[in-house]
Amino acid sequence: MRGIAKLTFATLTVVGVAALTAATTAAAETWTRFSASDRTVYLIDQDTLTPVDGVATARFARVPAHGDAADQSHEVEELAVRCSDGQSRTVATIVHGPDGAEAERIAEDAPWDATPSGGVYGALKSFACDDMRPQGAPWPTIAAFIAGGRGG
Repeated sequence: MRGIAKLTFATLTVVGVAALTAATTAAAETWTRFSASDRTVYLIDQDTLTPVDGVATARFARVPAHGDAADQSHEVEELAVRCSDGQSRTVATIVHGPDGAEAERIAEDAPWDATPSGGVYGALKSFACDDMRPQGAPWPTIAAFIAGGRGG
């Protein structure tokens, strides 16, 4: 190749790689606090609540309510909720270490079971199936939530 042809090919290659990179970036996240205890804050990723074929796979996080902002430890549970019969099951639990990186992924093959009407799992079912949404400030990442004072 010569001159302009080389430049055009190089430009198209760079544009193609940039487009591929943009297409493979992580999906948007909108984490919102929906419950808390003295020890744990619960956040839901609202971007995971759209049912597909009657099943929503909601991601929610358990974040220690207190701690240093540098400690990014938390767990994310992926919960499948079947809206037609109100049943749910845990799909996976992902443990994140103090640096925020995934430390362990526990895949579960739990059976479908009745979702309790109250508590954390009842709230998740309402978010997924009844189009309810928690009120409060959204956070783009769990790290941002922790850095922002853990919602306190």
